Amino acid sequence: MRSSPALLVLVTSCSAAYDVAFAVQLADDVLVPTGSFIAFAISESVDHPPTARTRIPAAHGVRSYQGKGSICCAPDPTVHLQAFVDIDGDRVLDPDEPRGADHRGPITLTDTTTAMPSTIVIMRPAPTP
Repeated sequence: MRSSPALLVLVTSCSAAYDVAFAVQLADDVLVPTGSFIAFAISESVDHPPTARTRIPAAHGVRSYQGKGSICCAPDPTVHLQAFVDIDGDRVLDPDEPRGADHRGPITLTDTTTAMPSTIVIMRPAPTP
């Protein structure tokens, strides 16, 4: 009987996790439909629409939200911090969804022991021509 070759499985762990503490405010003219989420995104590129790793349900009448996000396994990553109203729940920023970005972006994260504070105002998207 022939034995099967051994399967080598490598398990890698995150060498460094960088946390972000989001403080998000909705602009006065931003409406949040029932069933929407406030999504928090940390991305290393602005070439693609941001995808939220974390989100929280939006609550009727609430205009300020706190959330956390993290990025892992890149020494001192340079990132863009964004938040948006995820109307359709797909975790991806769509052209019609209100959004905002940390005005300091891009930001290089260097501290793995303390969450980087980020303040973002979510605004309505500019109309497309």
